Amino acid sequence: MTVRSWHFLAIAAGLVVAFVGFYLFFVHGYMGQLLDEQARIGAQFAAATRFADALDAVPLVSAGIVVLAVVIGLLRRQVLTTVVALAVVTASNLTTQLLKHELLSRPDNGATGEWHNSFPSGHTTVAASAVFALFLVCAPRLRPLIAAVGAAVLIAIGALLVGNQWHRPSDVVGGILVVAIFVFLGGAVLAPLRPAAATPRHGIAGTVGLLVVASIVSACAFGVAYLAVAGGDAPPEVSTLAGLVAIAVTIGATSLLAARLFRRVG
Repeated sequence: MTVRSWHFLAIAAGLVVAFVGFYLFFVHGYMGQLLDEQARIGAQFAAATRFADALDAVPLVSAGIVVLAVVIGLLRRQVLTTVVALAVVTASNLTTQLLKHELLSRPDNGATGEWHNSFPSGHTTVAASAVFALFLVCAPRLRPLIAAVGAAVLIAIGALLVGNQWHRPSDVVGGILVVAIFVFLGGAVLAPLRPAAATPRHGIAGTVGLLVVASIVSACAFGVAYLAVAGGDAPPEVSTLAGLVAIAVTIGATSLLAARLFRRVG
């Protein structure tokens, strides 16, 4: 069974639902705001501040990766894939800026004194869109490697953003989800036009299983943090750990999912 456009569209739709859910709970909800703010407070670890300057370089390095992706795509004569990769980068970053500064708001519901909206994270979007641009233009056999290395880098960036108080964990997750939505929409464009090898029949079941496991892990992490914070005696580090788990699971799951499906798209 070949990978069809609807596979990518279904995943993109699921990611939209996840994005909306994260926004409503962590940005609009009282307990979500409290968990997120506790995670930010508990993330004041000294190790992260040593690498604060690295965050300033994220936009420039990301731009360099996008240029490299364009060069690789053109050298491989993959014009359509290169155009899709650039569209993913452009659409992701424009959407994040529009959502953060114009469309979404963070209401003051008494959970925290920080009322300005920072969801989704711009730095996360910039970095993730660059990684996935490179992912798209490379040969299918290299995509799993790029996805793995890129995921590790993005998890580190997410941890630094939280550790240096630049963003709350939900902001980072939101940025990843924005990029992932457009990546899989791009896959819907490429799947019928550039099909590669057939996908094993168990591939869809594996994809669903991956999403279920990722959801369970994230839910358990936040469930523990929720109960701890609701009890009133939990240190903020509990929420921080839950937030970092959510970041790692989101990045890991979307990267693995992309590696599975795009390996079947030439």
